[in-house]
Amino acid sequence: MTHFLDSLPFDWTAPGARELRDLLASSYDEPAAVKALAREAGIATQYMVWQQSAHGCWTELISTARNQDKLRTLLARIEQGPDGAVTSRLRELARDHPVLEAPEPESPPGTWKDFSDPNGLERQIFARGTFQDTAFLKVGAETATAVCRLLVQDAQSGAYHHGTGFRIGEDLLMTNHHVLYGRGGVPVKHAEAWFGYEQSLEGLESEYVSVALDLSSAVGGADDDWAVIRAAAPLPSDAFIIPLPERTTVGNGDRVYVIQHPQGGVKKLAARHNVVRHVDDEVVQYWTDTAKGSSGAPVFDEQWRLVALHRRHTEAGNLSERNEYRNEGVRIDRVVAAMARAGLR
Repeated sequence: MTHFLDSLPFDWTAPGARELRDLLASSYDEPAAVKALAREAGIATQYMVWQQSAHGCWTELISTARNQDKLRTLLARIEQGPDGAVTSRLRELARDHPVLEAPEPESPPGTWKDFSDPNGLERQIFARGTFQDTAFLKVGAETATAVCRLLVQDAQSGAYHHGTGFRIGEDLLMTNHHVLYGRGGVPVKHAEAWFGYEQSLEGLESEYVSVALDLSSAVGGADDDWAVIRAAAPLPSDAFIIPLPERTTVGNGDRVYVIQHPQGGVKKLAARHNVVRHVDDEVVQYWTDTAKGSSGAPVFDEQWRLVALHRRHTEAGNLSERNEYRNEGVRIDRVVAAMARAGLR
């Protein structure tokens, strides 16, 4: 079977193709830097359009490099760069069985929830202020130690996938059902959690701790896309345990924060344009950024209380002649109730 990196022309429908593009666009977002990498790889770029978004540049450059049989040369050049996290992900994507985002289940109809325009008047900037006590940073840093990267292997295809999870007990982790179960609800054949997989202030990749997970202990529900699993070895002692609330008070206009492993890379915090756009008995929908690999991440309110389990994005068209995109998590009180029914509380 042809590796997606070697498909000619480059196959943008292949699993991993957009992950490659998004990874590179997030790391090299200046056209001049992208152009320099292309020249170092010996790629003829005289017909490329550089005055476009980073995603546009990389979409065009990846296709151009493959047409000239220089895509792997370009990626090898990027691997020589200083960003260890990018190097690690490129190597995973270049494997015979690339490490990809856990495949999401098909979205059921009617998942879009309500729509209303935000307050468009810029004053404070908005009527509701965004000031935070500086203790917010300290508590957030402690809370972030609970979040881990998950690496799993599909039982049917043998392919590797990545996702996000977080510690909720002495030996217990939470994530999405679709991360630990493949198509048709088949459990994965291998799973491990990487704690401390993050980048230092100097831009260096920190040493992480990998912990094997006990597949026989996995319990979850596909309807609300939740799962919990026990570790097969002790979890790091400094990994925070996130409390599970029985009730939440999140509402429209609140701000929520997502700690995650986007693109399967090092741990990140999404904390900009993070407004909640809709809340009901099932889900919380928000503008907080996520990406492939963020499935299973915890969603927090401004007091670092867990309010939702992130699972996917959703969209609606014909709104002011454009689409609106939102990310979506299952309300954590709904998940806690499901855990109780499963005998886990």
